[in-house]
Amino acid sequence: MISEELKELIRPPILVQKILWFVIIGSIIFYIGFVYIFVGRNKALTTSITSSIELLIYVLAGIAMLGSIFYYRYALSDKYLKRFLSKDVDIALLAKNPRTKEIDTSKLAQLNSLSAAELRIYSLMFELQKITILTLILNELIVIFGSAISFINDDVSKIVPFGIVSLFLSFWMFPKPQSLIKRVLSL
Repeated sequence: MISEELKELIRPPILVQKILWFVIIGSIIFYIGFVYIFVGRNKALTTSITSSIELLIYVLAGIAMLGSIFYYRYALSDKYLKRFLSKDVDIALLAKNPRTKEIDTSKLAQLNSLSAAELRIYSLMFELQKITILTLILNELIVIFGSAISFINDDVSKIVPFGIVSLFLSFWMFPKPQSLIKRVLSL
């Protein structure tokens, strides 16, 4: 089980992950709505573009999708987590204020009161933040590519499969730090 000090320390990074997730979901929905409003109403929009560029956009969307899935699965695999947790934790780095780059003495005192396992879990929350950001960016790229295809073809329906895939992946990758902590404790 984790201590109350650790629960208090991990609350902000968990909140940041969830806020980022909601922002990306909102932007995916915005792209879909924007394309629907702009392309759906502006039938005069025509673009002459070669099919090879359109094919390139499809390929890039596929790469973003596969990259997101593979990175997510790899970064949350037992092998990766064991390797990450085996590294030494730099307490001074964790105690630095990101704005001033100075060590926050009260945070340093809180971190010093944690066990070695709890320090690793705390540092894991920042790794999970990185994983969340990268996968959500890749998921958002999918719908951006769908927007481009919709504009190229002047067809609102072209964004739908991209939006569905993007939303599906984002919901699947919703940050679950509590379940990750439980899993890490059992490794």
